[in-house]
Amino acid sequence: MPTDLEPRESRQRLHFVSDALAEPFRSLLDGNVSIAVDSVVHLDDGTHLQYWTVTGGSVENLLAAVEQFPTTLDARMLSTVGDTHRIETHGSSDSLFTAFTRFDGSTRSAVSDPNGVRITADFPLDVDRAAVAAAVREVYPDLALVAWEDVTTFDAVRRLVERALTDRQSTALRIAYYGGYYERPRQSTGAELAARMGITKQTFNTHLQKAYRTLFELLLADADYDDTDGSA
Repeated sequence: MPTDLEPRESRQRLHFVSDALAEPFRSLLDGNVSIAVDSVVHLDDGTHLQYWTVTGGSVENLLAAVEQFPTTLDARMLSTVGDTHRIETHGSSDSLFTAFTRFDGSTRSAVSDPNGVRITADFPLDVDRAAVAAAVREVYPDLALVAWEDVTTFDAVRRLVERALTDRQSTALRIAYYGGYYERPRQSTGAELAARMGITKQTFNTHLQKAYRTLFELLLADADYDDTDGSA
């Protein structure tokens, strides 16, 4: 098992805000609606999936508001419990989150509420903040960089898993988790998630099974991790 990972990592955290980005939700939704982006999963074709938790609003109006964004390809409702909704949004390759990845950035939080949109992302310490801000404005001209600071993150376990899994194994595992594949009743079927990845259901299941085995080895095995069969 790899052990050469430092438990702490220094990153630069950038904060972006926009009032205009919240307007589709204000115009279509009544009351106090809060949106949190739980995860962003990038796909092989350059597009990505966003998994949202939304409090408030109707299902029909929520989907209508999401589809107003220029980088939204499609969206579907995963579940509704009371006034809490989970939405999967398919974003295009020219989206904000894709722009972050060009600078080795990772989204920490993205929230929309009556006060506007607030997005936080972590980048390498030597990132060119002006270049990141310019790339962000190409996607959403009203999203402004307003603050930044150096932070120390504790992502050693996450990075260990990312190193052990192939890209497709990681993608399959993440969209299964965030897409509600493990919920009862399931919020997404294996066929739906396989279609998102552009692969067959059988191949999707193979990626999942190999990801499970690798995670079990990392958690339970006494021997050093061996990646000789991590070619899926």
